[in-house]
Amino acid sequence: MKPVILVVDDEESVRESFRLALQDKYELSCAEDAKATLRILKSQNFDLCLLDIMLPDGSGIDLLRQIKRRDESLDVIMVTALTGVDTALDAMKLGAYDYITKPYKIGELYEVIERVLEKRALEKENRFLREELSARKPVCLIGSSRAVQELTKKIAGIAKADLPVLLQGEMGSGVEEAARELHAQSLRHRGPFITAPCASFSKAQLEKELFGEEGDEARNKSPQIGKLEFADGGTLFLDQVDRLPADTQDKLLAVFSDRKFFRLGSQAAIPLDIRVIASADSDLEAHLNRGIFRGDLHQFLSSFSLVLPPLRERREDIPELVDYFLKLANPKAKIPVKSIQKEAVQFLTQYGWPGNLKELENSVEMMVLFAGKETLTLEDIPLDILVKQIDLAKTKEEAKLSLKRVRRQFERQYIRKVLERTRGNQTRTAATLGLHRNTLIWKLKELNLEEDYKRIVKKRRERGVGFRNL
Repeated sequence: MKPVILVVDDEESVRESFRLALQDKYELSCAEDAKATLRILKSQNFDLCLLDIMLPDGSGIDLLRQIKRRDESLDVIMVTALTGVDTALDAMKLGAYDYITKPYKIGELYEVIERVLEKRALEKENRFLREELSARKPVCLIGSSRAVQELTKKIAGIAKADLPVLLQGEMGSGVEEAARELHAQSLRHRGPFITAPCASFSKAQLEKELFGEEGDEARNKSPQIGKLEFADGGTLFLDQVDRLPADTQDKLLAVFSDRKFFRLGSQAAIPLDIRVIASADSDLEAHLNRGIFRGDLHQFLSSFSLVLPPLRERREDIPELVDYFLKLANPKAKIPVKSIQKEAVQFLTQYGWPGNLKELENSVEMMVLFAGKETLTLEDIPLDILVKQIDLAKTKEEAKLSLKRVRRQFERQYIRKVLERTRGNQTRTAATLGLHRNTLIWKLKELNLEEDYKRIVKKRRERGVGFRNL
């Protein structure tokens, strides 16, 4: 189905030029003035509007306001014969996506339209994902442990307060999911949720990301909108706020106190209405004592403070989390996993999970993708988890058991990889491993690799590959 575009221009020749340029790729409707435009919008939905700034019965800017009040999601590209950009920039502040000038070039017209439609498709996909995610619990709240029940109650109690919240927890413990849940239950849930990763940029780049940058009309450079401006009316999540440079701490504290900010290179204040949620994965109290984090900024951010428990302190939730991550990983696997052996779940529950929820999710996904069968067993636990368990073992018996599993798992993975490389040729596999062929056959049985071997041979036969072609 073709995207539907509304062209608004009082000149028939301009409307006709758009029709000739766009009719092969898009479905078009046209309007000659504001009155006709509003009438058409009542009866038809559009993916995009090309709107002339000068109309016979009013300003295109005024019509833009009415279009956006009616349908905020409708993207508008302003069309102007003016060489200056002031009017067009005013329109963009009111919600227009971009502008083009007459006479336009066909290539540039296609480029800006496709950019808008790609953005629209991405937003549609993101809305679908958000709706799907909103139907599920955040990962950090999955489980029935006392720690999870208390965290759930605290989030519900704090969410409506519209005050800053400081989330503290180890890497991978789910602080962003908790921040999103606070936003979802807040009075600002219809507004944007914008994440600013404080540890991902240099100081200069981080400030540009946060504050944006003023445009330069002489160099035909449009303003860059920062995360603060994008978050207006919603929630700003400062992830790893403990990594903020000192100068940036000063600037943000001024923004939060004055409820306004300045784009880099501008003297024009922009009013700001946001809720701030921050996370820290290191000891902020230690930062305060060492003088590398401002006490007044810490005081502002910690109006409410929540500590997310590490996974090792809520082990009883691991079976439920494993089941959840299995369902998430299954669509990516060639053979969906229906169950996991009780012994495997017990091992996963005993492991310390230094990487918390993220490490568990990655491990379960790896198990599902590489298993190639409907039931997961101890044999499918990733080798690196088994190796780490030796370091985390509290007794000699646990270490011995872990070493035995590591050795067995290494043999399984290594032999399976050689079998795949030789496409199931047992003679070549045995030679590569330095084993007798009979020993290899015994190993396949001992290590439960017979099904893997049959699958590799079946794949080779389906492709019509003989051993002579190896």
